Amino acid sequence: MASDLPTYLTAAQVADMLAVHERTVLRWAGEDASMPVTRLPGRTVRFERAALMRWLTRRQPRGARLASTGSAPPAQGGLSDA
Repeated sequence: MASDLPTYLTAAQVADMLAVHERTVLRWAGEDASMPVTRLPGRTVRFERAALMRWLTRRQPRGARLASTGSAPPAQGGLSDA
């Protein structure tokens, strides 16, 4: 079914979503092997939306992830700053 197909975004759409320039997205795609990008003939790139969202979540600083989920960091089990 067509509804089962993944949604792909252009570099311009990703740039709009992240409020960066399209060239920045293309640079990230070229430099960061962990970024989920599909390369097509003619230097065309597409980003699967679901994979991109997972990648962005992993790239988010740990403190920001905790703040967005409302979870407190786990106890350190007796470790101290001293």
